[in-house]
Amino acid sequence: MADSAYTVDQLSADMNMSRVGLYKKVLPLTGKSPVEYIRSYRLLKSKPLLLKSQMTIAEVAYEVGFSNPKHFSKYFKQEFNMLPSAYALTKPDQEPV
Repeated sequence: MADSAYTVDQLSADMNMSRVGLYKKVLPLTGKSPVEYIRSYRLLKSKPLLLKSQMTIAEVAYEVGFSNPKHFSKYFKQEFNMLPSAYALTKPDQEPV
């Protein structure tokens, strides 16, 4: 997932499915399109990095596969209702839901 060029086409090839077939399977299971699912997965992987590492927000964004830290911050706020900088300041044992 650290590869920012990882696309739905690559995911569908990895799953040995057509792009349409993948969409039809992923949407009912997750409630998200494959693009949204990949983004959500990357954002979930960023949470422990923000809490437990000394990496900057930009470094975390690149580590989880975002090519632009601004997009990372935008989608993080959209997904978790807080900016990554605010999330990084929370204590691991008091993680917001």
